[in-house]
Amino acid sequence: MATDKKVSQLDALSSLTGDDLFMVVNDPAGTPSSKKVTTTNVFGGVAVPANFSSNVTVTASTMTISSNCSVDNLVLSPSTPSTSNTQTESLPTGKIWFDHFYMYIAVSNTAIKRVALSEF
Repeated sequence: MATDKKVSQLDALSSLTGDDLFMVVNDPAGTPSSKKVTTTNVFGGVAVPANFSSNVTVTASTMTISSNCSVDNLVLSPSTPSTSNTQTESLPTGKIWFDHFYMYIAVSNTAIKRVALSEF
């Protein structure tokens, strides 16, 4: 049988999962009633800024950031680019890559522009 406890007497939880529950009071100014809501329902639609205090490595075939992004230090790895400024296969617009001589940018899904790299 469960014993009654004050909230301050409950054991602490160090991390949440999507199915964890919060207790809420619905309509406190009108006809209050106690309800439950999952962590996913509370935070599922909230945009959360990602702040990292150390190096982060992302390994993925595609990473999409759909908001303004500020990067203080971005390290790219060289790759083998196309030798042509037009492509027969589709590229994602905005793709950026480089080799030892040029930096390449896909300005559309079938067109690439490049800029020469030089030492300074």
